[in-house]
Amino acid sequence: MLRTLISYSLLAALGSAAPVQIPAAQSGAKVPALVVRVQDLDGRPVPGASIRLAQQTVSSPVDGNGEATFDSTPRSPFSLAVEAAGYYPGKLARVEVLEGETTTVVVELRKTEVVTEILVVTATGTAAELQESPIRTEVITTTLADHQVKTTLAEAFQATVSGVRVEMNCQNCGFMQIRMNGLEGPYTQILEDGMPTYSGVTAVYGLEQIPAAFLEQIEVVKGGNSALYGPGAVAGVINLIRREPRENHFRFDSLLGWQHGRPEQQVGASAQIVGIPGGLSGDFYYRSINRVPIDRDGDGFSEAGKRRLDSGGFSLYRRFFDGRGRLSTTGSIASESRRGGDQFTVPPEQSLITEQIDSRRYSLGLNWNHTLSANTFYALRASHAYYGRDSYYGSGMDPNAYGNTRNPVWVGDSQVGSQLGKHSILAGYQVWWEHVEDNAPAYGRTFGGTFKNHGVYIQDEWHPRQNLTLIGGTRIDKSNRVDHAIFSPRAGARIGLTNGLILRASVSTGFRAPAVFDEDLHIAQVGGEGFVLQNRDDLKEERSISVTGGFDYAGLMFGRRLQLGVNLFRTDLHDAFTLMEDIVPGSEFRRLLRVNGPGASVGGASLDGTLRLSNRFGLRGGFTAQYARYDEPETQFGARSFFRTPKRYGFLGYDWTLPGKIEWSATGDFTGSMTAPHYAGYIDADRLETTPRFLTFNTVLSRTFEVSEKGHLRLYYNMQNIGDNYQSDLDKGPDRDSVYVYGPTEMRRSVVGLTFEF
Repeated sequence: MLRTLISYSLLAALGSAAPVQIPAAQSGAKVPALVVRVQDLDGRPVPGASIRLAQQTVSSPVDGNGEATFDSTPRSPFSLAVEAAGYYPGKLARVEVLEGETTTVVVELRKTEVVTEILVVTATGTAAELQESPIRTEVITTTLADHQVKTTLAEAFQATVSGVRVEMNCQNCGFMQIRMNGLEGPYTQILEDGMPTYSGVTAVYGLEQIPAAFLEQIEVVKGGNSALYGPGAVAGVINLIRREPRENHFRFDSLLGWQHGRPEQQVGASAQIVGIPGGLSGDFYYRSINRVPIDRDGDGFSEAGKRRLDSGGFSLYRRFFDGRGRLSTTGSIASESRRGGDQFTVPPEQSLITEQIDSRRYSLGLNWNHTLSANTFYALRASHAYYGRDSYYGSGMDPNAYGNTRNPVWVGDSQVGSQLGKHSILAGYQVWWEHVEDNAPAYGRTFGGTFKNHGVYIQDEWHPRQNLTLIGGTRIDKSNRVDHAIFSPRAGARIGLTNGLILRASVSTGFRAPAVFDEDLHIAQVGGEGFVLQNRDDLKEERSISVTGGFDYAGLMFGRRLQLGVNLFRTDLHDAFTLMEDIVPGSEFRRLLRVNGPGASVGGASLDGTLRLSNRFGLRGGFTAQYARYDEPETQFGARSFFRTPKRYGFLGYDWTLPGKIEWSATGDFTGSMTAPHYAGYIDADRLETTPRFLTFNTVLSRTFEVSEKGHLRLYYNMQNIGDNYQSDLDKGPDRDSVYVYGPTEMRRSVVGLTFEF
């Protein structure tokens, strides 16, 4: 029997195609009328797909090779449509089968960013499908981050999640923070597999030390989450989910870049290995980043500092009790050097301005999960992280501006969950211990403090009906810096109106206890003198109440795959932390004290979505409109609005697969006007500035080559901020205000690179 294969692929929403015709068979034996082969764009089979012939779903199964066989078909010509979980639909508008012959067609499916079966854990503390979670969770997959050439956590959040901005805070050392729903960095808690191992001190440079490639996914839950995660979860939480290897997989990547004409290099490697002796599987990674300083305005002082990072880590997993128990251990190490200012070839004390930091962070974690029965599980977790750094924050050739910091953190957590009828009960206890020791002799600061927090929490997730989920819970925390217990309740509801349309609403609380926050140990150089931040002795906890509500839709619109979310939010802060200048007679530096203000509120609306116009072309975007203001004018400038917080910001982009497996993506990132404090030095007196709006464009062009059955080589070109739209009024010279920085975090930046996976 002669079998002729005609491979034919069309994308959903493209028009009709010429009929598929097969020459007459040479054998009189009975042959199948139609063979449908379903595969992804890389040629790998997609089993479990659903196939429709002439609008009728047929029962012939798609086997493990991605093939389905039909002995009879509708009268030719007919249409053929294919759907599979996690992929956009594929369609052949016109298929013709000749009697007595076999027609073989190939349908290629593209993986979808609207993946409703993604499991998330952050919102409720237990695994749930993304669409089924009663608290809205947004996910950044490492596939998306890799596709857009985002190598660190800070880059992964740029133009990917509505309501989330990454901002630069110092033109000397270049530290960044994440601002969520208008609230600055310390209001967001960063978790590693649900554990708060990144302290407020570590977060000052930690965002750029965390490689994105070794994570399974990044989960974002906005609004107060102290009911589960305790202090710091006011604006929301970011949970970094590590991956457990499922097969052997190796990866190497290298890139060479130029930002404003100045070079940078990055190298990364990772290995996922199963079958390690002892029944282990492991994930290992390494990343190195090297950037040189950039003097954009030619005044001899850097606008982007010199930076060298080496980071690596591992995760080991071992299954017990037929897979019902899992023991994992994780570790990481990061060593980084930063320097900004002038005269990089001489020691810091021989320069007019230098901010220099040599830091290292180590972490270890141990996690045991055990499912006792179909209804009951428990988990025991412990982690330790140590952060140390040597620093120089000085100007005017000051020989005494050296300092050092050490910051060990211990966290322990125990958790038990049980399914009782329609109720899922989760309860736990968490203890957090942190010590901060900081010495900055030139600024009269020798600080040592220990912070302890104990928290007990309980949560009930109730499913009274199939389309209705109610959740409620509370946590009680006791901090050694607060003389009373702190209650943090929350409640939420999810209503499934249809299979794709979901309504959610929640009321939650959060708090920040008096502690050392990320920017406190960073001494900015303003007007040739240090700018020091400290907590006032009588500082008490800051409380918040968050209300959110909105809908999410995932399905089809006019035959096109659509994911759309609209969310309204409001957060009220009580005893809000604010800054007040404290005059120190005879001092050579300026000091700002953190005090409790009268209160503040942040509110607005965000919109996000993706739309697939075809299997090869899709749109994605997000937009936020908000307000952020104090109940009464703050003490420095008499302003009501939050500083460095635009009222409108968002992004819009597309992803396009061109012929020849060339992928092209582009993003436009919009940042609205905001107010920013500008301190005297280069200018005559402190003043409040109104910044311009910014619109930047970024693009990635790549091509993937199949070098073996499992080997893939990807070559790419990435350009950020194509128009070089950057702040134009940066201060100059040794008396500049180094924290007067706003707008895009990068100048024009071009990158070429490769990724090899096998």
